[in-house]
This record gives sequence, C-alpha cells and structure tokens, in this order.
Amino acid sequence: MTTRLVAMGLVLVCLAGCESLESVFEKEKEIPLSEVPQPAIAAAEGAVEGITLTEAEMEEKDGQAIYELEGTANGKTYEIEVTADGKVLETEEVTDDD
Repeated sequence: MTTRLVAMGLVLVCLAGCESLESVFEKEKEIPLSEVPQPAIAAAEGAVEGITLTEAEMEEKDGQAIYELEGTANGKTYEIEVTADGKVLETEEVTDDD
C-alpha cells in the first residue's frame, strides 16, 4: 500500500512539472521551414491554393518522418500533414475551437 502511494505521488509530481499530460507523450518538435524536405513543402503548397507556410513541426510515426506544416491562405489558417516524400496525409482548416 505504501509503495503504491509513493509511486502515485511520484507520478503526480512528474506530471505537475509538465505543461499538460499530452506533452508527456507528444513526440513533435518545432523545426525551421528550411529543414523540411522540398517534396513535403511542394505537397503542402499544392494541397491549399495560395498558402503561405509559416510554421513546421516534425514527428516520427512508425519510423517515418511526418511533417505538420501550418500556413495561411485567403484569411484562413491551415495545417497540412505530409510525408518527407510529399504524400499529403491530412489537410485541416484551423478554427478557434482547435
């Protein structure tokens, strides 16, 4: 019983130091747009007409680099998830609810 309480206390202390529980498991890291492979940039620009890319994050899923690129077009903000070789996985318009 005491060991269980100590373990729970340690978990709570560790989590208190994190911004959120999600950040404990998140593997994404912000990177400069200049580090995103050109095929990924081209795919994102092709996914949303007239987009100006502003931010990039990279994470590894199943051993593959996935890039989440953010940008604006026509007064709206978009997130585009692409692979290094330029395959678009998801395009999403960011709303205030996100």
